[in-house]
Amino acid sequence: MSANQPNNFLKYARVEEERRFLLAKMPVDLDQDDSFLRIIDQYLKGTRLRLRRMESTGGEALAYKLGQKYRLPEHKPHQTMMTNIYLNEAEYEVFSRLPHSTITKLRYSYKHDGFDYSIDRFKGHLAGLLLAEIESQGKIDIASLPVPEFATKDITEDAFFKGSNLAELSEVEFQEHLASM
Repeated sequence: MSANQPNNFLKYARVEEERRFLLAKMPVDLDQDDSFLRIIDQYLKGTRLRLRRMESTGGEALAYKLGQKYRLPEHKPHQTMMTNIYLNEAEYEVFSRLPHSTITKLRYSYKHDGFDYSIDRFKGHLAGLLLAEIESQGKIDIASLPVPEFATKDITEDAFFKGSNLAELSEVEFQEHLASM
């Protein structure tokens, strides 16, 4: 925060606590025929902004959001600042015309050992990528949770797996990085 900014400049943002994990395969007890959310994220070029469209399993638009997510120097690795503005379809269409890179994923809800995870199965140039995330929402100390046995690696601090970075990668760059891990 600069000396010229008021202390309340973050009053519309909230701290989001989450951890993210790489998966080699979908958890065996996750029913992929269950409902999922289709999420289309557009990362607006030259900004920290993300335009998100969330759809039901049947393709019905459920929400449109313009979000900003970033880390402050005083934050722990699993903490970011998050601000969302909910849009109507016409507003979404205006923002979607701006230069952007896109990620599409299917998000499944998954309960494991009493914790709620989101499992993301990526489509398009990131096909084959599986990530899980868990959010604290003030209920649990996620920093102390072990890597769940259905995951292969904690990628919370790995900048390669940031959505804005993944959106910019070609399929070849993505596959080469995965092969090198």
